[in-house]
Amino acid sequence: MGFLSMQLAFDSMSIKDSAAAPLFPDASLLHAGNRPLRHKFNRCLKLLAILAVFLIAAFILTVTTSRTDYIEYWSSAKLLLHHTDPYSPAGVMAFEKTQGYSANRPIIMLNPPWALFLIAPLGLVGLRTGLFFWTIATAGCIVASINLLRIPPENRAFAYVFAPAVAAVIMGQSSAFLLLGFCLFLSLHRNHPFFAGASLLLMAIKPHLFFVFWFVLLADCIYRRRYSILAGGSAALALASIAPLYFDPHIWPHYISMFRGYKIQQSVLPTASMLFRMMFDARAFWLLFVPSAAATVWGLWYYAQRRQLWSWRVHGMLLIIVAILTSPYGYFTDETVILPAILYALSYRRKNKHSAWILLVINTAALCIVLGRHALLASHAYMWTPITWLAWFLYATHGSESGGAPAPQIEITKVSGAETAC
Repeated sequence: MGFLSMQLAFDSMSIKDSAAAPLFPDASLLHAGNRPLRHKFNRCLKLLAILAVFLIAAFILTVTTSRTDYIEYWSSAKLLLHHTDPYSPAGVMAFEKTQGYSANRPIIMLNPPWALFLIAPLGLVGLRTGLFFWTIATAGCIVASINLLRIPPENRAFAYVFAPAVAAVIMGQSSAFLLLGFCLFLSLHRNHPFFAGASLLLMAIKPHLFFVFWFVLLADCIYRRRYSILAGGSAALALASIAPLYFDPHIWPHYISMFRGYKIQQSVLPTASMLFRMMFDARAFWLLFVPSAAATVWGLWYYAQRRQLWSWRVHGMLLIIVAILTSPYGYFTDETVILPAILYALSYRRKNKHSAWILLVINTAALCIVLGRHALLASHAYMWTPITWLAWFLYATHGSESGGAPAPQIEITKVSGAETAC
């Protein structure tokens, strides 16, 4: 908890949290008085965005579809629509082999059955046609998320070249849906709590990434008596869990059987939790969950200290970064979901005018790894990124109130006799 001392100024910042207001009221990336430097920074971002678009297009046109994670979604969708087990290693392997997959071990979709609604339409089309629509859908999620955040046009370039998001599109990963779910929650949680809860289904396609978030959300809903968020989430989760039973009545036993046999405990992934496990005992699978458990305790304490003025659009930014950092397992592409937190930090003027340039260097280095290593998500080259995003966020938000950005007044509402901020 030592890094919390760096958050004293961050906690004093506040945003008027209304559905009509922008998520980031102060849109300056650099000091207002340094316009030439800001324009130069934006020009660099735009050039990088154009380059990224061309590289992604070239990759999609030339890559063998069997090299992307998309093939696991397509194979499972085919099996599901044929009323067979979408988690069958033999069935998935058979479909992947027909598309040129040459490895001895199939790429199996590990997402729970309630995530099958996302991939089911892929079973209606061929592999490359499905890849085209899947790429459009994932890119569309990123664009929609940026629009939900109401970022000024001149500051949007960085969002389109955020390295984890670029990697997610290239590799056909589902991480862009996590981002969309989080942005929908931020946009809807105050005025449309039921639909905000339902939008969390998109984050629940990878529930292990958000242990801290789930516990703090539950505590917040209980404290504010906003049970409609829980109702919306439960309804969406129940519907998405029941729907696949039409295609495979034994979908849940099949999923549990696959998960037990997949031996994920033997996988070595580029996460902080995996590094923690390797430091003590590489064979102890339970060690992967120690950072998440510790972070959950911290998250509840962090919420308890700020519960009267808690704002998901302010305090939720640090929370989501810590959740991703301490997740038991995950990939570089899953860091796409922290994009709102990064943009939040960029939206304030700060004493140190070089923080935006530092972020540009960090992101460019990550992009070089993505493109240079052909986006191999299991590469240890990504081990440094989660802690680096957190360190940059703390650096960028530290002392921001004294950096020239006036702190807007937070809107206060009455909840159970206490003054709280939504």
